Amino acid sequence: MSYVGRFAPSPTGPLHLGSLATAVASFLHARAHGGEWLVRIEDIDPPREVPGAADGILRTLEAFDLEWDRPVLYQSSRLEAYAQAADELLASGRAFRCRCSRSEIRAANEGESGRYPGTCRDRQIPSGDAAVRVRVDAGLVRVVDGLQGTSDVDLAASLGDYVVVRRDGLPAYHLAVVLDDAEQGVTTVVRGVDLLDSTAAHVHLQRTLGLPTPEYHHLPVLVNRAGQKLSKQTGAAAVDARDRSAPARVLDLLGLAVPPQLVGERPRVLLKWAAERWQIEALRDRRVIEAP
Repeated sequence: MSYVGRFAPSPTGPLHLGSLATAVASFLHARAHGGEWLVRIEDIDPPREVPGAADGILRTLEAFDLEWDRPVLYQSSRLEAYAQAADELLASGRAFRCRCSRSEIRAANEGESGRYPGTCRDRQIPSGDAAVRVRVDAGLVRVVDGLQGTSDVDLAASLGDYVVVRRDGLPAYHLAVVLDDAEQGVTTVVRGVDLLDSTAAHVHLQRTLGLPTPEYHHLPVLVNRAGQKLSKQTGAAAVDARDRSAPARVLDLLGLAVPPQLVGERPRVLLKWAAERWQIEALRDRRVIEAP
């Protein structure tokens, strides 16, 4: 099977050093395997999106010579496919509608967790102003990760029946990412370890829908000196697309020390050098990397 990888940012702001590192790692892993690298814009949460952010992300990737191999896929163009999948899950009894609020779920769990307690499982709730949840029965879901190891997750105990369509009618992350990875033929997912906890739900949904499970590699995330993941919420600065030193700094963080004679070279030259030396295993069992 040919290698297909992807980078799938949400347009909630510009790329920062952490998201650029994820993009570079996924790009290098694809190139090291002679595969395709795709870019997908996860623009299905309008309240959180920043106008112009999607274009800004793409221009930054272009500035650093991170060239994608197919047209960019915008999740907002796939709403009909998500709705059809949700309808099929409901019709087959593998999903149900739910009107529980987060506060009601917390109250049912006595505030100890966000696990869904199954309140609406056997209720017949009409469409409209209702979320759609996939049924999770007892049993372990095995998650095999190339960097963080193998784990058997009791999804019913930890998460419960999970949302695939939000109460406002928008598709949830779990549904969109699983369907899009299958639609694009993604074979390998390289992303941040902050998404590792979502992977058991993704594997479960892939099995429920009869879709293939890609290979997963969850990278350590970049953190600031306070140990906080770099993000818009923690004040991470946007990457300056004109900063010629940024690619070398990212490669260094990923364990590839750029030789002095290559520092300042065009990103294309650095990426070619790095792809020839890329060993994702060097990041195994690490969950954080402190950013300078």
